[in-house]
Amino acid sequence: MLIMKQVLLFTLLMMLFLGCENSEIPHSEVADESSVTPTHIALFEVEGMMCQKGCGAAIRKGLYDTGGVSEVEVLFNEENPVNEIKVYFDIKKTTTEKMIAVIGSLAEMRYSAKLKKVTESTIVNVKESSSEPVFNNNTPVEASTRIISLPNLTHLLNSLIK
Repeated sequence: MLIMKQVLLFTLLMMLFLGCENSEIPHSEVADESSVTPTHIALFEVEGMMCQKGCGAAIRKGLYDTGGVSEVEVLFNEENPVNEIKVYFDIKKTTTEKMIAVIGSLAEMRYSAKLKKVTESTIVNVKESSSEPVFNNNTPVEASTRIISLPNLTHLLNSLIK
């Protein structure tokens, strides 16, 4: 009986190790926010945030998905019911109304945003203001990750039982 358990355990471990597939998948996507040059900065008051990491990340992702946002700063204070978000965006690619709608639609409509102020961005495109060569940190970078596929252990165990 003990030998049978050892053989079964050895067989399962061998199937696990031999059934793993190691493949690389290239990721050549470049985040949209890195290619956006902000023309304006919007400051929003946001209600409904409970934490900076979770809520802030959800709002940040939603705003980046608009395609016109280059940076989002979450100014979170746990004691305040209303927190602020500073959004650097290109006014030709998105609007403050669209950003308010995106924030309001996130997390089952938990958040509500109100525009506090909009100012023009003071960020200067270095390529336009200088005749010297510029090193661009926004060049596309190809990355890869290793994915390991494991066999379906339920099917393996069921086939061994039958």
